Amino acid sequence: MTNYKYWIDIIKIPMTKNVGPLERKVLGILWKKKEATAREICISLERSGERRAYSTIRTIIKRLVQKKIIDQHKNPQDRKYTYTPILTKHELETKIVQRIFGDLLKKFEQSTINYLSEELSGNEEEIEKIKRRLAEMKQDD
Repeated sequence: MTNYKYWIDIIKIPMTKNVGPLERKVLGILWKKKEATAREICISLERSGERRAYSTIRTIIKRLVQKKIIDQHKNPQDRKYTYTPILTKHELETKIVQRIFGDLLKKFEQSTINYLSEELSGNEEEIEKIKRRLAEMKQDD
Protein backbone atom coordinates (compact mmCIF):
# COMPACT_ATOMS: atom_id res chain seq x y z
CA MET A 1 0.00 0.00 0.00
CA THR A 2 1.27 3.50 -0.83
CA ASN A 3 2.17 5.75 2.09
CA TYR A 4 -0.14 8.69 1.29
CA LYS A 5 0.74 10.63 4.45
CA TYR A 6 4.30 10.79 3.13
CA TRP A 7 3.11 12.34 -0.14
CA ILE A 8 0.84 14.82 1.64
CA ASP A 9 3.80 15.88 3.81
CA ILE A 10 5.97 16.28 0.71
CA ILE A 11 3.59 18.57 -1.14
CA LYS A 12 3.00 20.53 2.07
CA ILE A 13 -0.69 21.31 1.79
CA PRO A 14 -1.68 20.90 5.42
CA MET A 15 -4.76 22.69 6.66
CA THR A 16 -2.59 24.84 8.90
CA LYS A 17 -1.04 26.47 5.82
CA ASN A 18 -4.39 28.15 5.25
CA VAL A 19 -5.37 28.97 8.82
CA GLY A 20 -2.98 28.49 11.72
CA PRO A 21 -3.88 27.35 15.24
CA LEU A 22 -4.00 30.83 16.78
CA GLU A 23 -5.90 32.15 13.77
CA ARG A 24 -8.48 29.39 14.34
CA LYS A 25 -8.83 30.42 17.99
CA VAL A 26 -9.34 34.07 17.02
CA LEU A 27 -11.89 33.00 14.41
CA GLY A 28 -13.67 30.86 17.00
CA ILE A 29 -14.10 33.93 19.19
CA LEU A 30 -15.36 36.03 16.28
CA TRP A 31 -17.80 33.33 15.13
CA LYS A 32 -19.17 33.13 18.67
CA LYS A 33 -19.33 36.89 19.37
CA LYS A 34 -20.15 37.99 15.78
CA GLU A 35 -17.84 41.02 16.26
CA ALA A 36 -15.06 42.07 18.61
CA THR A 37 -12.16 44.46 19.05
CA ALA A 38 -8.59 43.21 19.28
CA ARG A 39 -8.66 43.92 23.03
CA GLU A 40 -11.87 41.87 23.45
CA ILE A 41 -10.25 39.00 21.55
CA CYS A 42 -7.20 39.18 23.86
CA ILE A 43 -9.47 39.09 26.90
CA SER A 44 -11.44 36.12 25.53
CA LEU A 45 -8.23 34.21 24.83
CA GLU A 46 -6.91 34.99 28.30
CA ARG A 47 -10.15 33.76 29.91
CA SER A 48 -9.73 30.47 28.08
CA GLY A 49 -6.16 30.11 29.40
CA GLU A 50 -4.44 31.33 26.22
CA ARG A 51 -2.54 34.48 27.20
CA ARG A 52 -1.09 36.31 24.19
CA ALA A 53 0.47 39.72 23.70
CA TYR A 54 -1.82 42.35 22.22
CA SER A 55 0.68 42.88 19.37
CA THR A 56 0.53 39.16 18.54
CA ILE A 57 -3.26 39.27 18.31
CA ARG A 58 -3.08 42.39 16.12
CA THR A 59 -0.70 40.52 13.78
CA ILE A 60 -3.05 37.53 13.61
CA ILE A 61 -6.01 39.82 12.95
CA LYS A 62 -4.09 41.61 10.19
CA ARG A 63 -3.36 38.26 8.51
CA LEU A 64 -7.02 37.23 8.70
CA VAL A 65 -8.06 40.56 7.15
CA GLN A 66 -5.47 40.09 4.36
CA LYS A 67 -6.78 36.57 3.73
CA LYS A 68 -10.29 38.06 3.45
CA ILE A 69 -11.62 35.84 6.21
CA ILE A 70 -12.54 38.72 8.52
CA ASP A 71 -13.42 42.36 7.93
CA GLN A 72 -12.52 45.45 9.93
CA HIS A 73 -14.67 48.49 10.65
CA LYS A 74 -13.41 51.68 12.29
CA ASN A 75 -15.76 53.26 14.82
CA PRO A 76 -15.75 57.03 14.08
CA GLN A 77 -16.39 57.99 17.74
CA ASP A 78 -13.60 56.13 19.53
CA ARG A 79 -11.53 55.29 16.42
CA LYS A 80 -11.27 51.62 17.48
CA TYR A 81 -11.45 48.83 14.95
CA THR A 82 -14.10 46.16 15.26
CA TYR A 83 -13.63 42.86 13.47
CA THR A 84 -16.33 40.63 12.01
CA PRO A 85 -16.09 37.29 10.21
CA ILE A 86 -16.69 37.38 6.45
CA LEU A 87 -16.87 33.60 6.17
CA THR A 88 -18.75 31.20 8.39
CA LYS A 89 -16.85 28.23 9.79
CA HIS A 90 -18.54 25.98 7.22
CA GLU A 91 -17.66 28.32 4.32
CA LEU A 92 -14.02 28.51 5.43
CA GLU A 93 -13.73 24.74 5.84
CA THR A 94 -15.30 24.22 2.41
CA LYS A 95 -12.80 26.61 0.78
CA ILE A 96 -9.87 24.91 2.50
CA VAL A 97 -11.04 21.43 1.48
CA GLN A 98 -11.66 22.57 -2.12
CA ARG A 99 -8.19 24.08 -2.33
CA ILE A 100 -6.41 21.10 -0.80
CA PHE A 101 -8.39 18.52 -2.75
CA GLY A 102 -8.00 20.51 -5.99
CA ASP A 103 -4.24 20.74 -5.46
CA LEU A 104 -4.03 17.01 -4.74
CA LEU A 105 -5.97 16.18 -7.89
CA LYS A 106 -3.81 18.49 -10.02
CA LYS A 107 -0.52 17.16 -8.67
CA PHE A 108 -1.36 13.51 -7.99
CA GLU A 109 -4.62 12.72 -9.77
CA GLN A 110 -4.35 8.93 -9.93
CA SER A 111 -2.83 8.55 -6.45
CA THR A 112 -5.57 10.74 -4.97
CA ILE A 113 -8.30 8.73 -6.65
CA ASN A 114 -6.67 5.46 -5.57
CA TYR A 115 -6.40 6.71 -2.00
CA LEU A 116 -10.06 7.72 -1.88
CA SER A 117 -11.07 4.37 -3.34
CA GLU A 118 -9.07 2.49 -0.72
CA GLU A 119 -10.35 4.65 2.13
CA LEU A 120 -13.98 4.23 1.08
CA SER A 121 -13.86 0.53 0.29
CA GLY A 122 -16.13 -1.30 2.68
CA ASN A 123 -17.88 1.87 3.84
CA GLU A 124 -21.15 1.60 1.94
CA GLU A 125 -22.77 4.47 3.86
CA GLU A 126 -20.08 6.95 2.79
CA ILE A 127 -20.15 5.66 -0.78
CA GLU A 128 -23.91 6.19 -0.92
CA LYS A 129 -23.54 9.74 0.44
CA ILE A 130 -21.03 10.53 -2.28
CA LYS A 131 -23.23 8.98 -4.97
CA ARG A 132 -26.21 11.07 -3.81
CA ARG A 133 -24.14 14.23 -3.76
CA LEU A 134 -22.75 13.55 -7.25
CA ALA A 135 -26.28 12.91 -8.53
CA GLU A 136 -27.42 16.23 -7.02
CA MET A 137 -24.50 18.04 -8.64
CA LYS A 138 -25.29 16.46 -11.98
CA GLN A 139 -28.92 17.64 -11.74
CA ASP A 140 -27.76 21.19 -10.98
CA ASP A 141 -25.79 21.32 -14.26
